[in-house]
Amino acid sequence: MISEKLHDLLSLLVATIFADKRVFASEIETFLSVGKRLNALQGTKDTLSEAKLLAWFDTHKDSIRKTVTTGQFEPWLFGCLGRLNHTKDKEPILDIMKDIARSDNDFHVSEKALVVLTAKYWGVKVRL
Repeated sequence: MISEKLHDLLSLLVATIFADKRVFASEIETFLSVGKRLNALQGTKDTLSEAKLLAWFDTHKDSIRKTVTTGQFEPWLFGCLGRLNHTKDKEPILDIMKDIARSDNDFHVSEKALVVLTAKYWGVKVRL
């Protein structure tokens, strides 16, 4: 079982995959490759292997996709960002979001908007 903080963090990253309403294998591969980077973040006590990330993704992808494509997205997103607000390493999280978004060689306007909205909520400057 993973912590609520890590669940919110992974949910935010998966929302980045679904932001443009298209899913590419490269985006999922990039998500699966971030385990070591997430393990290195302060406060992340869960060890994330690619297999654990894939299992988590398979379990939660449908509910996150549904949330991203409905009117429930903003309340869900702001709740998630609020719970992650005390995370010290916000810039690396934004970098991972950008890496996922760019992995299909198309940094879609919806993905950019999600990154900018996240950065603005957290009060962090972000370079696109």
